Amino acid sequence: MTERPDLPIETAVVDLDDGTSLALHTCSPDDERGVVVLLHGIFGSKEDFDTVLPALAAEGFTCCAPDLRGCFESTSPGPYSLEVFAEDVTALVAEIGSDIPVHLVGQGFGGLVAEEAALAEPDFWDSVTLVSSGPGGLGRTRPLGFVEDALAEGRPLVEIHRGFLTLLGLVEEHPAAFIEERLSRTDPRAVTAMVHAAEHTPDRSAQLCATGIDFHVVYGEHADTWPVAAQVAMARKLGADPVVLKGCSDHPAEDRPEATAHALVQNFLELD
Repeated sequence: MTERPDLPIETAVVDLDDGTSLALHTCSPDDERGVVVLLHGIFGSKEDFDTVLPALAAEGFTCCAPDLRGCFESTSPGPYSLEVFAEDVTALVAEIGSDIPVHLVGQGFGGLVAEEAALAEPDFWDSVTLVSSGPGGLGRTRPLGFVEDALAEGRPLVEIHRGFLTLLGLVEEHPAAFIEERLSRTDPRAVTAMVHAAEHTPDRSAQLCATGIDFHVVYGEHADTWPVAAQVAMARKLGADPVVLKGCSDHPAEDRPEATAHALVQNFLELD
């Protein structure tokens, strides 16, 4: 990785035609060689990528990490679905505008959004990287089933998130006060749509491969939300060599940000 001082992370808002406002974290280099759009998972937000944005920008990539509609600082009247999340991402890139390569990165549920965007508008994307994600939904796992039932009962998202992490055996990396603020401002309808998609989206490996987009698969060696075997099989179907990040779980950008940024940059540079 290039040795440079950290570039500043800035906040912006992009207003879409349907009344949705997407809040973004951006980080820009002096000399631009590409654009990277990073999509968070369930209960996540743009802040999940703050650890990698400066490193990616130092390599010449303008970075944009949005809160998906209804999440944290992105507001929306609805509706909420996998298709609409993906439409927002495409609209965001169209609004930003770019005549240089655009790389889409999706972590966890964000990977399903990236896949949907790739299928809907394959000409928009020069590459798609799936980080600790899969080719489709997981079915009703115990953690997802817990969230689904708790949402139906109207329980607070902070409480639901805590139970979700417990079932996954994970510890929250962000400060408790930030998590409470993030989830208190997240629309439960958005999380409901995310969980539905994470349970019911079919395996679309064949359709993704047919787009002709350059796909990459990255996961932590201890990833267990999407089984590692499923991610390896997906990579094989997509013609990708999976990158395994040692010492990482499902959130490598938080576990080992420099290694994660390096893996992403190496994938992007394959297209140069």
